[in-house]
Amino acid sequence: MKKILLSLLIITGFSVQSNAQQWLQVKGGAGLSMAQGYEGATSGVGILAGLGYKHQIYKKLIMEGDILFDSRAMLYPTNQIDGDGFTIMLAGGGSYVQIPITIQYMMPFKKKQLIPYRVSQPKSYFFLEGGPYFAYGLSVVSYNNPDVIAPYIGTADSIVAADLTPRSIDVGITAGIGVNFNLGENGKRLIVGARSNFGMLNIYKDDRLGKATNMALMGYLAYDISLTKRQHIRHPW
Repeated sequence: MKKILLSLLIITGFSVQSNAQQWLQVKGGAGLSMAQGYEGATSGVGILAGLGYKHQIYKKLIMEGDILFDSRAMLYPTNQIDGDGFTIMLAGGGSYVQIPITIQYMMPFKKKQLIPYRVSQPKSYFFLEGGPYFAYGLSVVSYNNPDVIAPYIGTADSIVAADLTPRSIDVGITAGIGVNFNLGENGKRLIVGARSNFGMLNIYKDDRLGKATNMALMGYLAYDISLTKRQHIRHPW
């Protein structure tokens, strides 16, 4: 919770500045969720939804911080075989509160209209984005293979019960691409984008249970509401 509060304070700190464009964003999307490194794991549906804050920090750079509900589903292969000779799959994944903080680089469709000492907002532009994310698991499910656990039972180096619980913290990198469209003179904008999340922490607390990290490929729609009335941004040359 301390990390979540710290992230919120950082985002709020940017919002008090008055020298740049600011937006409130509503975002939602879906895609594929995976467990990288877990052999035989099958990808499932991932869903994200939430709010974001965007702050222009330079003429082509925007910082964005989101608070998202992130639901991930996937199937884990077990060591059990059904009557037809197929491996029994166990549903896994989880629900997280995710906080990504990204920097977006804008690439306008057309050159910006230049006014002395000012640069207008482009009507439409492509963007690339990237940055870290932190996620806290509200409910996380994984599969602990009993064949892996068995050799350690009753030994001095046994796998303790606490380590059989999947890790609730996930930290990783977010990267994405999208298109941002102007919806009029009131500062409202529509975004169509795609993001990839690459988890860096093993889902299991004990590495002997296996290696698996979260990964997601998500498409999304977002709607920006301008928090500033200024149509141009001053830039010293």
